[in-house]
Amino acid sequence: MDRQHFLASALLMAAVSLSTHAVTVSEARAKGLKWLVQTQKGDGSFSGPQGLETQATAASVEAMLAGGMNRSPQYGRALSWLANASGASVDSRAWQAMALVAAGRDATTIATVLRDDRNMSAAKAGAVLTGVALWGPFPGFSASLPDTALALGAIRGAGVTYTNDTTELTVTVLCHTLNAQLTAAPWLGSWSHALPENGQPAHMVNGSLGATALTLFELKKQRQANRFISGSACSRTSPSAVDTAMVNAKTWLLAQANGDGAFAERAPQSGNLESPSPVATALAVRALAPFAAEGDAAASAAITKAQTWLASQQAADGSWRSDPFVTARVLAALPTASGPQLADADNDGLPDVVEQQLGTQTVVADAQDSLATDSNAVAGITASSFSVVATSGQPFNYNLTPSLGTAPFSFTKTDGVLPPGLAVAADGAISGTPINVGTYAFDYDITDAFGQSTLVIGRIEVAEAVSISSGDSDAPLPAWALLALGGALLTAMRRKRA
Repeated sequence: MDRQHFLASALLMAAVSLSTHAVTVSEARAKGLKWLVQTQKGDGSFSGPQGLETQATAASVEAMLAGGMNRSPQYGRALSWLANASGASVDSRAWQAMALVAAGRDATTIATVLRDDRNMSAAKAGAVLTGVALWGPFPGFSASLPDTALALGAIRGAGVTYTNDTTELTVTVLCHTLNAQLTAAPWLGSWSHALPENGQPAHMVNGSLGATALTLFELKKQRQANRFISGSACSRTSPSAVDTAMVNAKTWLLAQANGDGAFAERAPQSGNLESPSPVATALAVRALAPFAAEGDAAASAAITKAQTWLASQQAADGSWRSDPFVTARVLAALPTASGPQLADADNDGLPDVVEQQLGTQTVVADAQDSLATDSNAVAGITASSFSVVATSGQPFNYNLTPSLGTAPFSFTKTDGVLPPGLAVAADGAISGTPINVGTYAFDYDITDAFGQSTLVIGRIEVAEAVSISSGDSDAPLPAWALLALGGALLTAMRRKRA
């Protein structure tokens, strides 16, 4: 075979491989989204065997966004619940803020709380180092690397800045994050969950794929945003030391992939690779994605193999490990839906590929029928996120009144637009006659007499009025048609007898 034929064959095989990968992953995405639709609770949230309502719902919002479900009532209800949720742990608030930012919502309040919960000093080498920003699992707890990375990501994404924030970030990374990066095999280049100076047992400060993936991702994002100032601290220089640390971490992370593309944690005490994990693999994909976007061939190849492996691990019902958090994190790690995967013939917000998995009509706007019955957003002052259909040129009414809380209520539109011809009255009633066909999404903040508030996310689909022509009416047939029909029937009966 000459060189040209060899190259042509190689390119063809590569194209077939990529095509097979795309089909496999696309089908897995549709099945996974179907499972999320079926698993969503009536209030819009998700929770699995381990609870984690906020984390699971945040991941599900990201998964629905990536899968093209951002116009669906399921997405609106999940986003409404998430916007009103009150997370307690640092990671729950961080995932919540990052998902809201991805959805284009304001997360400054949550990110500001995270900012104020930081530990501004840390013990190091028998002394106390100040001017740092570290987070533990909960406010006031000893610092952990995953929680610190997540909190920094939420603050960065929400655009929250404060005095000396870049200085704090740089000192934190140079003196703590980089100092905690492990330098001996099999952990070379990785990070642990806990910082070594916290006095943790030896096995608690061995390398962790999850901690490494989260830390690497955030370092890369902060570096891309030019958030590290130039300077030195703790015998390290920024930003060159940060770049070196990222190279070492990426090298270690890539080495954790199995031959089939899966990623696995290492046993903390022995250092041996454990069984592959969908969550570990999804977090690895998330960490490698910024490098792949810059043309890193090794990262791109690892991501493609990992996504194929993830698709192969999907259960028959469409889930991964029967857990919304795991399933949604995997879905968020798959390629973003595009082209035919976004087709929505009935314009109800559920892509056709998802409806085909659900067994619902792709030509009838029935996404609302897949929602659970209880539609309260959160405990306390609640109101339904909703998706309803109106008809152009015909009167429409819908009431935003909350199911709980203390009257009187005030209603403030915070985002989006109502269909032209509709307005919201002081009592929360949406009424009028819509005049333009289309889909309209909007947010309302409802506040009760005691200042409690909740966000309502609404969607109104204005459909075109259906006119019935005279040809479709039940008018009787003319006499000549009846005679012709009778003659034809009589002839048919005679032939049958013969």
